[in-house]
Amino acid sequence: MTAVLAEKIGRADRVRCRGHRDAELRAWHELLASIEGDEWQRRTVCDAWDVADIAGHLIGQAEDVLRLWSFPLRDVKAKRRYPDAVLLDAHMMVQADDHRGTPPAELRVLFDRRWAKATRRISSNPELMRRMTIKLEGIPGFERLGLGYIQDILLARDLWMHRDDVCQALGRPFDAGPYADEMVAQVMYDVIDGPFWGDRPAVEVELTGPGGGTYQLGRGEPVGRAAVDAVAYMRTLSGRDDAPAVTGDPVAAEAVASCRMPF
Repeated sequence: MTAVLAEKIGRADRVRCRGHRDAELRAWHELLASIEGDEWQRRTVCDAWDVADIAGHLIGQAEDVLRLWSFPLRDVKAKRRYPDAVLLDAHMMVQADDHRGTPPAELRVLFDRRWAKATRRISSNPELMRRMTIKLEGIPGFERLGLGYIQDILLARDLWMHRDDVCQALGRPFDAGPYADEMVAQVMYDVIDGPFWGDRPAVEVELTGPGGGTYQLGRGEPVGRAAVDAVAYMRTLSGRDDAPAVTGDPVAAEAVASCRMPF
């Protein structure tokens, strides 16, 4: 299969991003409805968060969309409550804190209500607002991001990756969904569009399984080819798994396995 040049992928438009987001919200509705009893307290790969904390964090993401002033207010709380953490991480911890202890039935209702409003708000935001930039302290490569990019790309990605976190914690299979290949392609574009690939050599990487595709990362003639499961590689890039099962030419496999980027 011919490798797609990751740098040529380009950014998904608002209509496609709405499709990604809506598909994730449908999947989350079904997932939350299926969680029972002490499954809410299952620990996840996300530091000290359990399943309920991830739901609380994601509700907080929707709240930050709906009330833009909640973002700086949570930043103030985050600096005070978690002074030693990177501000964005601390902000997300506050999102989870704000909903900790909420009964599961209420979490389900809040998730659906907040996100139904948030996704409509994202789709209707005027272009001038979407061009606003948000400063993110302590996130190399993502120091200043456009609001449109955050809301279109990063929020859907966050929903998708956290759904896998919850499925793993519950021991359930992860359905990557109908737009998995497009969401993964956006990640690969970000890998090479930002500073994350760095001085690694050009390689071809075959992402297998749901969301898969073949990409060239880096510029110039590829030094080799590697292969890895697509969802597993998203976990590696995001820092969730530092021991991915990458096969292929050793130089290419090392370059692929060692790359990390914010999610």
